[in-house]
Amino acid sequence: MATFTYVAADRLGSTQRGTINAANSHEAAEAIRGKGLVPVNIMAARGEGGGLAVRSRGPAGEAKQGRLAAGGGIAAKDMGIFTSQLGTMLNAGLSITKALDIQCKQLGSKKLRMITDDLKKKVESGLPLSNAMDNYPGVFSTLYSAMVRSGEASGNLGNSLLKMATFLEREAELKRKIKSATSYPIIVISASVAIVIGLFIFVLPQFVGFLTALNVPLPLPTRMTLAMSNYLVHRWYVLLVVVGAIFFGARAWLRTPRGIHWKDTTALKAPIIGPLVLKTSMARFTDTLATLFGAGVPLISCLEMVGGTMGNTVVATTINRVIESIKSGAALSAAMAETQFFTPMVIQMTAVGEESGSLETMLGKVATFYEAEVDSATDSLTSAINPILMIVVGVMIGWVLISLYLPIFTMAGGIS
Repeated sequence: MATFTYVAADRLGSTQRGTINAANSHEAAEAIRGKGLVPVNIMAARGEGGGLAVRSRGPAGEAKQGRLAAGGGIAAKDMGIFTSQLGTMLNAGLSITKALDIQCKQLGSKKLRMITDDLKKKVESGLPLSNAMDNYPGVFSTLYSAMVRSGEASGNLGNSLLKMATFLEREAELKRKIKSATSYPIIVISASVAIVIGLFIFVLPQFVGFLTALNVPLPLPTRMTLAMSNYLVHRWYVLLVVVGAIFFGARAWLRTPRGIHWKDTTALKAPIIGPLVLKTSMARFTDTLATLFGAGVPLISCLEMVGGTMGNTVVATTINRVIESIKSGAALSAAMAETQFFTPMVIQMTAVGEESGSLETMLGKVATFYEAEVDSATDSLTSAINPILMIVVGVMIGWVLISLYLPIFTMAGGIS
C-alpha cells in the first residue's frame, strides 16, 4: 500500500485536499470517487512510488476542473445533440477519439466543448470513455455512464449512445410538460398578489380622505381594508421580514430529510397534483428501466440507478424494497406487487415481459402509455386550476372594490 495526496472537487465545484492509502493511483482515484468527490490531482506522497492518475494543476486549474465536474450551464438540448451525434459517428465507423475531436469543433456549448476535449485526451491516454466521464458527475449522470460502460462491454457503444439520446429527449420533454403545467398557476397567482398589493399601497391611500369626509360610520370590511393598506404603507418592512423569515425557514426545513420526506409524501397524496406525480413516476420508472435493461445492464444495477433518478424519496424507498425482494429470490413483478405502490398496469405488463422474455419491450410500451397519460393529466390540471384561479383573483379584487363602495352605499341609504 502506498500513500497518495490528492486534490478533489465536490459537486458544487469547491476543492478538497487530503491523503489516502491505496495500492496504486488508479485505486486511489476509485476510492476518492467513492467518497462522492471528483479527483483533480493525485500524486504519490514523498518517498512513495507510483505514477500520477491526473496531471498536476495549479489552484486556478483545480478550480476550473471543479467547476466543469460540477456540471450546470449545459442545456438538456445540447446534451441530447452531443449524445446523438456521437452515437451516429461511432456507428458510421469513426473511432472514439476522432468522433470526440469532431464534437470539439462543432459543439455550441463552450463548457461542453472543454469537457469533450478533456474526454478525448483521457481516451487517447488509454482510459475508457465511461471512466473519463466519471470525472464529470454533474454532466454525465450515473445512468449515462452505465449506458456507455454497457456499450463498451458489448461492443455496441454507438447504439447505446443513440438509446441514451432518445431517453434524454423523452426526459426533457416530460420535464417541459410538467413545468408548463405548474408555471401557469404560479404566474397568475404572483401577478394577482402583485396587483392587490399595488392597490393597497398606491390606490387605497388616495381614498382615505374621501371616505373620511363622508362622515358616515365605515363598515367593518372597509376598516379592515384601510388598516391593511395603512400597515403596508407604514410597516412594509415588518411584513417583508416576516415573509422572508417564513420563506427561508421553510426552504431550509424542506432541505432536511424530514422536510424532503414530507414534501414528497404530500406531492403523491395531493388531490390534484398527486395523480400527475404518480403517472410521471410510472413513466420515468418504466422508461429508465427499459433503457438500461435494453442496454444490457443487470437488473439490480438498473433498479439502483432508477431509484436515484426518480427525484422522490418515497418512490426511491419503494424501489429499494423491490431490490431487497429480488435479492431474496422474488420476481420483479411480484416484488413490485408487494409494495402496493405500482399501478396494476405496470405490474401486469412487467409480468408479461418476464414470462415472454421481452421485458424491455413491455416496459417501453408502458412508458409510452404513461407519457400520454401525463399529457392528458397536465391538460386536465390546467383546466381544473383555471376556474379556481379566476375565483381566487375575483375574490381578492372584489373584496377591495366592495370595501371602497360600501361607505357610499351606506351614505346613499341614509339619504333615502
